[in-house]
Amino acid sequence: MDSQSRDNSSNAQQNKMIQETKDTVANTVTILGTGSVVMGVSEWLTLILLITGIVFNVVRIVEIRRKGKKDLN
Repeated sequence: MDSQSRDNSSNAQQNKMIQETKDTVANTVTILGTGSVVMGVSEWLTLILLITGIVFNVVRIVEIRRKGKKDLN
């Protein structure tokens, strides 16, 4: 295996780890926001958590679609 293919596989693995981390953070923040609503935590904290979770998920979805379009070209 030459160094270029090792670099490519390393980059692919690193991108996969970053994507999984983004998914985990987005889902965790969304769950925390929903849990805050149920528990009746401060309205401002709940609002911030929900908005942050929604933004993270939208960014993740847009990135997945861009990557899908780039793979098709």
